[in-house]
Amino acid sequence: MYLSYAQAILIGVGLCTAGISLAETSVPSTLTVQEVEAGELFPLVPGESTFEVVDGDGEGRQVVLELSSTGGEGRWEARFGDYNILHLFKRRDGSVLLTGLDVLTQGQTVLYEPPVVLLPNRIVPDRPWSASGRATVVNRETQEVVHKGEYQHRVMPITRERYTTPAGDYEGFLVPLEQTIDLEAQAVIRLWLDLGFFPGKGLVKRSMKFVVDKPLWFGSTTRRTAELVR
Repeated sequence: MYLSYAQAILIGVGLCTAGISLAETSVPSTLTVQEVEAGELFPLVPGESTFEVVDGDGEGRQVVLELSSTGGEGRWEARFGDYNILHLFKRRDGSVLLTGLDVLTQGQTVLYEPPVVLLPNRIVPDRPWSASGRATVVNRETQEVVHKGEYQHRVMPITRERYTTPAGDYEGFLVPLEQTIDLEAQAVIRLWLDLGFFPGKGLVKRSMKFVVDKPLWFGSTTRRTAELVR
């Protein structure tokens, strides 16, 4: 059951920041990391995009990611097929937060308090940022608490990268994330995500690794890389 939570969290966090309808153009050579804001890397625009798993678990599978406004000011949802729905909030300063995650396959919701900062309003090179707080798992229908734990979230320094995907070649930015969720039920989930963004359009590639540590039980490690198809 903990493995299912880890898979859902990774799939969601890794793809919730996906852009819609990417153009096959390059970033101007004069663009620097200092000039990139959250709104450029992650434009919140209603629509759909398709990713294909090119390596690892589920290789060859295509999944549609749908991004939509929930009606509340600054509130958005990112639905990844029949796996999960991520609840997002965009602050007035442009930063993007993850407030919760519906795990549709398990009928569960993961709530972050305080919300996880996926992207600050401005990207500064060589300056990592981090956050910590409570992670609560509740029943999606009854809202009863199932599990509680503590999360640690860290974003490493941003770098320039070039990506070759089925949808085209892109010169963009790599945003590496690390997250640990220490559940009270003696299980620790460790996540590593490399998110490849194309400024002004969104996510074009992501690689992830997750490890589930359970004392006195067999743990697990899974890796997966997905690229934009259209």
